[in-house]
Amino acid sequence: MIKSLSVENFIIVENLILEFENGLQVLTGETGAGKSIIVGAISLILGSDIHTGMLLDDSLPAKLEAVFDIDNDNKQLIELLKNNDIDLSEGEVFFAKEIGTNLRSKSYINGRRVSKDIIKKFQNVLIDFHSQRDQQKLFDTDFQLEVLDIYGKLTKIKELFTSKYQEIDSKIKKMKKLQKTESELAEKIKLYQYQIDEIEKIEPVIGEDTKLQAEMNLLTNAEDILNISSQLEQVIYEKENSVYDTISSYISQLAKFKDDNKKIEEAVNFLQDASADLDNSINSIREVQNIIEVDSTRLEYIQGRLSLLNSLSVKYKRDIAGILEYRNSIQQQIESYSSGKEEISELNDEIIAELININSLAEELSAKRKNAAINFEKEIVNNIKKLAIPDAKIEFKFTDLENSMGTSERLSGLNETGKDAVDIYFSANKGVKLQPFRIAASGGELSRFLLAIKKILSDRLDRRTIIFDEIDSGIGGKTSELLAEFIHDIGKYHQVLCISHLPQIASYSDRHFSIEKISGSRNSEVIVKILDENERKVEIARMLSGSETELALQHAAELINKKLRSANV
Repeated sequence: MIKSLSVENFIIVENLILEFENGLQVLTGETGAGKSIIVGAISLILGSDIHTGMLLDDSLPAKLEAVFDIDNDNKQLIELLKNNDIDLSEGEVFFAKEIGTNLRSKSYINGRRVSKDIIKKFQNVLIDFHSQRDQQKLFDTDFQLEVLDIYGKLTKIKELFTSKYQEIDSKIKKMKKLQKTESELAEKIKLYQYQIDEIEKIEPVIGEDTKLQAEMNLLTNAEDILNISSQLEQVIYEKENSVYDTISSYISQLAKFKDDNKKIEEAVNFLQDASADLDNSINSIREVQNIIEVDSTRLEYIQGRLSLLNSLSVKYKRDIAGILEYRNSIQQQIESYSSGKEEISELNDEIIAELININSLAEELSAKRKNAAINFEKEIVNNIKKLAIPDAKIEFKFTDLENSMGTSERLSGLNETGKDAVDIYFSANKGVKLQPFRIAASGGELSRFLLAIKKILSDRLDRRTIIFDEIDSGIGGKTSELLAEFIHDIGKYHQVLCISHLPQIASYSDRHFSIEKISGSRNSEVIVKILDENERKVEIARMLSGSETELALQHAAELINKKLRSANV
């Protein structure tokens, strides 16, 4: 519950500090006095958007602060504090918002700066703004189911169902993942075995391709090599005036003069070496002639073998050494492969057993909802009749979630809330057929319907601050007294801040704030005052007749006393 609110340099407020208590806190004042500024400040602190015109003095920043008392029974709030590592200080949480002159803001919780997203999470558990947008939730069938579960005190069994549903859902997802992995792994092992068979069938040997390439080159050019060898031998030895004979002749002629000149001796020696090299070259050529032959069969084999080796290299993008290393690697993976079929089978057995249990729990939850709906319908009708809808009729219509598939056909007919789809049917007038609430209800009926639900559920919900901003629009007479009782009853379980123009609501307040706007020469100022009993009577008289006549004061006193009598009943 909100304990205090501090506002500085905000719209038309220079400086304002308010303290709130439990129960019904009513804020009254003339139209345009600035009542909604207080609600706007609370909303802004808890994450609503900033707009131009929010600074009273554009040269100074605005500072908004709110302190909330923490109810330790509000598990959702305590969990939110824990999840965001926010420590409690004497059972309070301090929220602050600074708006700079450039309209950029900073938000803090207990002095620690936090994001807008975090702030908004706290808004949902601390404050209930009863607004037109809030009324639209009544059109949401998920919300209708939620309030039915709260009424029937079925939240725990629904949470148990949701937990079990999520467990099964998680196991089904896990099993699908295992099945996919198993299928992919089995295909991979199958591929690996095929690749090993392919490699081993060819039986590549490291260096084999290089040797075969060289041999193929010889065989391809064998005829040319043999022809050249024969011609060379003829030129050097057999031909008339052969190279060998010519060199030998010159050696003999020059040898006679080698002793006369050192250079002639060197020339003779070189010619003798050349003659010996010619002998060696011919010997080598003859050896080639002995080993080389024109063998088309061998050439064809080598070409085929090289083609196989090259195709392997291209396919695996590796040389022969790399291919053999890859084969050894995938062979190890095949040997270490372990099937997940046993784990999948065990998981499937678990899912089958748990599906039986969760379907049974869904049936139990559905039966309890239908029983709760009968009583809830009666209570809603009884309450909205008091709010000037005397011929109201409602019905919670249930249908099965036949088309809900979850993440698997195995969860068909279920979602995280159970097996039920709920839709409220409503009629406000005699003889008018019940229709879905989203079709049949007017704006005024929506507001009263939601108010009735909040009153009925007030003792079943976590305690929070509920803000009614001029909920009494268009309401008067006897209905206004019943509305006041409604809001006061809600205030028995929750802190209620109510901005109102109705004296009946003001008379039911546990604390009454008067809001007045005073216009000065330079700017306007909002003054908020907590009223004592006499001041409260005067303010209610003003709300009744616009003045403090004796008759208005008597009527105000009568309203206050009526509230006191009602509270003592």
